[in-house]
Amino acid sequence: MLCPAAQRLNQRVGELIPMASQMGLTITAYDGRRLSMDAPLVPNRNDKGTAFAGSIASLATFAGWALITLKVEERQGAASVAVYRSEISYCLPIDGDFQAFCELPDEDRLADFWYALQSTGRGRLELAVSVVQGGEERVRFQGAYAVRLTQSVPEQKISGDLSQ
Repeated sequence: MLCPAAQRLNQRVGELIPMASQMGLTITAYDGRRLSMDAPLVPNRNDKGTAFAGSIASLATFAGWALITLKVEERQGAASVAVYRSEISYCLPIDGDFQAFCELPDEDRLADFWYALQSTGRGRLELAVSVVQGGEERVRFQGAYAVRLTQSVPEQKISGDLSQ
């Protein structure tokens, strides 16, 4: 069963990013270190009947974004996450429903990221994503993500009371 945080992120993405809903992207598993996201072929196919390269790249980008968003929100609170660089290799065509798998790097590599995030409110992290169909890797993606911690505006400031 999907944890409540991942369920909420699925809902949030569906409401705030229409393209993700149109594509049918869904987080299907998250265990705190690894995330999987599924995509159906039908809304993502091209004129050849295989998965559209742009859809594959979007799925991979979203999977990395979702993993880092969930992990940062667990440890630090609300954050803004954006990909700033990516590289993708299309190894084999995808002709059925497909999935993306992303795993956090080892703790040694994460330590610098967590330190930067804690001390400056900003950090950068590279993530690898594997896109598979039928258990076989078809696409490799490497994304570099920028993270900025965000703070919610206190309620009194929202209502107009600036005295606090």
